[in-house]
Amino acid sequence: MEAEKEYRFNASQLEEGLASLVELGITRLIVAEEAITGSKDSLLRFVCRAQEEAPDIFYKFYLNSSVIDGQVCQELSQLYCSLQLPLTAADVAGKKAFSRKIDFLNRSGLVFGFDLDFAQEEGDSARLFRDRLNFALSLYPNHLDFSCLEQELPQPTKTFSSKDIGLAADKAYACGLFYSAGRAVPWFLSVLKPLRISPDSFFADFAEWLHCNNLGRLSGAKIGAKTETGIGDAMYQLSHQEIEQMQLLFLQLKYQEKGLEYLLPVVQELVRFNGAFARLVGEDQESELELAFHPEDLSSPYSQDVQAFAENVCMEQCRVRLCWMQDKEGNNFPDWQFI
Repeated sequence: MEAEKEYRFNASQLEEGLASLVELGITRLIVAEEAITGSKDSLLRFVCRAQEEAPDIFYKFYLNSSVIDGQVCQELSQLYCSLQLPLTAADVAGKKAFSRKIDFLNRSGLVFGFDLDFAQEEGDSARLFRDRLNFALSLYPNHLDFSCLEQELPQPTKTFSSKDIGLAADKAYACGLFYSAGRAVPWFLSVLKPLRISPDSFFADFAEWLHCNNLGRLSGAKIGAKTETGIGDAMYQLSHQEIEQMQLLFLQLKYQEKGLEYLLPVVQELVRFNGAFARLVGEDQESELELAFHPEDLSSPYSQDVQAFAENVCMEQCRVRLCWMQDKEGNNFPDWQFI
């Protein structure tokens, strides 16, 4: 297989040469130039040109939340793209305004993730990192990236001790594995709710579980799958199915600890059903599943409340195939069918 080639362009080269990118064989483009992403007008100008001249390329935009509004999201939703945004202590302090910006993304169906770091800004602390992590996950990002884990960890400060930096790194690693590489966004908060613990506490426990099983941050394990969009491929290399098995094992442990075993059939079906869909979209991998609940129930709004689902939805044993279907116009879409 021919090795992938990497090209670098400045802002003016990109804007003037979008149409030539396809001729170069470029299929993915990272757009991080401030001259393009730094203002709403420059971003819209670039996105409109991309729609016209190179609509089949996958774009990953690094931008600040300040440029996000309904018009920007409407135009971006016409592109095959994902967005990467920083999330800082200032964003948590102004969480109402930041949440409104992210709501535009969620309502537009855009794929987005956050960059989170720790012990980098003056005055940062373990408590502030905890608040950022909990706030970030409340906004349903597709993934979280922690650049600190890809280099040497930060030096301790007056407000962030070396012990706390190590614990923060362990939680970040656990989150990157369970949530991002595990593609848990459709069900994570729903499954967490009955446990009555915060995401921060959940990932602290998962980090300890990984350590006990020699799979932690310092074990040298490489975990996670590379997808077509490049999401979740920063530092992991195991398959998504292997990660899913880890998710199921750990969730079983947590639900048993809380005496919630009766909810496990719902939790397990949500993880398995959504995981199979993620692999269909991400790796074009079809699946056959034995399910205890009807697929329409598992994909309905009822599944957002695990407790109510378990109490009100009847079990219905069935076997389904998750595969690509075609609409009347010949467009492919992921769906399921009984077998």
